[in-house]
Amino acid sequence: MSADFYEPGHTYADPDSTYDWQFRCDTVTTHPEDGERTALGWRHFRGVWEPYAYGEDDFEVQGFVGTTDQPEAPRG
Repeated sequence: MSADFYEPGHTYADPDSTYDWQFRCDTVTTHPEDGERTALGWRHFRGVWEPYAYGEDDFEVQGFVGTTDQPEAPRG
């Protein structure tokens, strides 16, 4: 991954499809006191999409184990 955090409009997926994990980032927000970033979007896991939030620590862990980043097509 070249970015240092999740980017809106991108979907992140585990390259090993047996885990059935994806995260579509819709927006990034920051904590009002310490500025820590949180990505808000939709996680697909075990066949179900659900609203989800990932923090900076989550990004570091997923970057360590490896994810693929796919920019999404513009929505019309």
